[in-house]
Amino acid sequence: MKSLLIKSTSILLIILIALMANSIIFSNPIFIPKAGAAELDNNQLLTGLGIAFVLYILFESTDNDNLVQDEIKKPEFDSEQNIDINIDSINVDLLARAIYAEARGESFEGQIAVGAVIVNRMESPKFPNTIESVLYQPNQFKCVENGAINQVPNQNAYKAARRAINGEDPSQGALFFFNPEKSENPAAFDRYTVTVRIGNHIFAK
Repeated sequence: MKSLLIKSTSILLIILIALMANSIIFSNPIFIPKAGAAELDNNQLLTGLGIAFVLYILFESTDNDNLVQDEIKKPEFDSEQNIDINIDSINVDLLARAIYAEARGESFEGQIAVGAVIVNRMESPKFPNTIESVLYQPNQFKCVENGAINQVPNQNAYKAARRAINGEDPSQGALFFFNPEKSENPAAFDRYTVTVRIGNHIFAK
C-alpha cells in the first residue's frame, strides 16, 4: 500500500513538472514565435502528456532495475541447503561455530553428528526450541563457557551445520555427546543410553 502511494505521488509530480516545463516552452516567443491560442493549448497539452509519458517510462525502468538488483542480492541456498525447519542464516552460523569449536578435529561425519545433537535438542520438548537457546543454556556446552564458540568456523563446519539442519543424523537421535578422555565427569553419562561412537565422541540419549 505504501509503495503504491509513493508511486502514485511520483507519477503526479512527473506530470506536473512536465506540464510546467511545457508551459514555459510554449509561452516563450524564442521557442514559439507565432501560433494561435487554440493551437498553443492543443500543442501544450499533447506535448506535456508526451513528456510525462516519457518520464514515467524512465521512472518505471529505473524502479524495475532496482527490483532486479534486490532479487539478485537475496541469498539462495544451494542443493545442500534444502532446510526443512524454520531457521535463519544467523542460526546456521551459530551452529557452525559450535561444530567447529566442539568437533573440528573429528571426521566430517562426527561434525555432522555434533550438529545433529544440537538440532535434536531444539526439536525435543526437554530442551529450548531454538539453536541459540540450546547452546546458551547454562552448563551445557564447553565451547560457550570458554568462549571457543566465538571462533570463525571453516567451510566444513558450515557444510556439517546445513546437513544436520536438513535432518542428517549420524548420532542416531542423540541428545548428548562427550569425549570420555576429556570429560571432567564421564560417569555422569552412565544414566543415558549410548547410541553410537564416532571418533572421540560418544553419543547418547
